[in-house]
Amino acid sequence: MKTLSIIILGLFVHKLSAQQADTLYYEDGSVMAFGLKTTTEKSGIWTFYYPNGQLNSLLTYDRDQLDGYQKYYSFDGKLIALEYYENDLMQDSAIYYYPSGQIEKHGVYIDGLYQGEWKFYYENGKVKRSGFYDEGLPNGQWSFFFENGELNQTGVLKQGLESGLWKYYDEDGDQLYEGNWENGKEVGQWYYFKKGKKKSWKNYD
Repeated sequence: MKTLSIIILGLFVHKLSAQQADTLYYEDGSVMAFGLKTTTEKSGIWTFYYPNGQLNSLLTYDRDQLDGYQKYYSFDGKLIALEYYENDLMQDSAIYYYPSGQIEKHGVYIDGLYQGEWKFYYENGKVKRSGFYDEGLPNGQWSFFFENGELNQTGVLKQGLESGLWKYYDEDGDQLYEGNWENGKEVGQWYYFKKGKKKSWKNYD
């Protein structure tokens, strides 16, 4: 048992000794980044700085690839992004912030691409747009909003193109018009609304 403990301790010490502190510099000699490195590969947490010395990011590496949680900061030191990486690819949940601290957007990555539901916000905290992605392209129900929070337009996007019925509103929440799309082009009869009544408008057939 004592022999096994000595072996494990020896392996741990060897691993630590194989990692050396390393520092990167800007051309003017100021520190760009520092962290641990094996012979050629970054390992563990690296701290990066802007040229003025302000914290830029805290990045976690495994064998020179981003792996784990990554934090990014604005010029004035505020957190602006939190991402998660596996084998140098963004995975799982991510969240981004305005310099004010208000959330800008959040959602999920799979292999570096947007996947599932994402939400985007105005700096006042109101939702700007929300919808679904599939392999990086908008695919599914989407809604867009005015800065006052009222719905602007809503419908389905397929591979980034409008499809099916879309409805459009003004900043007071009143419907303006509606019509169908096919592969990103208007089709069929479109309608406008006047005093809440639906009336024929344009025909794209």
